[in-house]
Amino acid sequence: MKVFDYLNLANPRYFKDNRMEAHSDHRYYKNEQELKGHSSFYFSLNGLWKFHYAKNLQSRIPDFEKPDYDASGWDDIRVPAHIQLEGYDKPQYSNVEYPWESHDDIKPGEIPTYFNPVASYIKYFSIPENMLGKRLFISFQGAESALALWLNGSFVGYSEDSFTPSEFELTPYVCSGENKLAVQVFKWSSGSWTEDQDFFRFSGLYRDVFLFTVPDVHAYDITVMPTVSESLNSAELKVDIDLWGSGSVEGILSKDGNIVARLYGEGSGKLSMSVSVVHPALWSAETPELYDLLLTVKNMQGETTEVIPQTVGFRRFELKNGIMHLNGKRIVFKGVNRHEFSSKTGRYVNFQELELDIKTMKRNNINAVRTSHYPNTPAIYD
Repeated sequence: MKVFDYLNLANPRYFKDNRMEAHSDHRYYKNEQELKGHSSFYFSLNGLWKFHYAKNLQSRIPDFEKPDYDASGWDDIRVPAHIQLEGYDKPQYSNVEYPWESHDDIKPGEIPTYFNPVASYIKYFSIPENMLGKRLFISFQGAESALALWLNGSFVGYSEDSFTPSEFELTPYVCSGENKLAVQVFKWSSGSWTEDQDFFRFSGLYRDVFLFTVPDVHAYDITVMPTVSESLNSAELKVDIDLWGSGSVEGILSKDGNIVARLYGEGSGKLSMSVSVVHPALWSAETPELYDLLLTVKNMQGETTEVIPQTVGFRRFELKNGIMHLNGKRIVFKGVNRHEFSSKTGRYVNFQELELDIKTMKRNNINAVRTSHYPNTPAIYD
């Protein structure tokens, strides 16, 4: 059985272990009826977790991940949340200096040892009935700055990169009945040398955590690329899909409920489909015209395994004589720097606050957003 080596936290060549390959963040549903609500392929683990705080690696509790370790006396903590806003450690703002310079004199290839908080989390769960017998995965949408994961005492994997999802397959480690999920999040790792930015420093599981399964035939990764001709009178919509299993994909492109075009592809692995669109309605900040693309994935027997909704905007951006043009007209960027930040919950921003940000920007004629050093939550892009 593989064992996690804590010395690797300082190793810049060790930044992932058994982590799934990155993919598009599209949502998929069992059928069209589910489009109106919740997808049965997902199960949220947000809520209260058992929690232990240690100021450094030496102070952590060893073997906490083992099935027989009793964590009933631990504190409860909310997930998602920064531990610094839940009563542990404290928020820190630093700009041009590294955040550990006041208490650790270290060089690249090292990490702080005297003060480097370790957040240990435990979550007990039973696999939902509709997920039994299927491949099971877990997604951590954001963990700052590195996490190690165990399930039922077995080391599952490791991930750095605080601001993009970390996903792992749990299938080999699950058991019937109650499962014990154990996670350690380290405030500073080898990745912290390159994630040093002028903002508040936090740590912990600060974005959503959820379980998910996939059907036997599944679109793992999707690229939707609309290209508008120079005349603006026509466009091409290209869809590339990384398909797990063998089957077919049918695509319907519609606008305001009217079908505009259809796409089709079949096989396994890499699929590529394209279709022409005449006189596309062009997207801009002032007229954000969107088309609806519905992808239906089927197995070799013609049975639907999943449906995937996507929105598509056609636009042409180009430089002419050094001047930026959108859809043939000069565009001036009226931009804003936006940190993903709430005065109450830090970089975990709820939907109401996010929506208010967008409305405020639109009311002030903002047509460009700089996401200030890091990928934001997928909700802002939606």
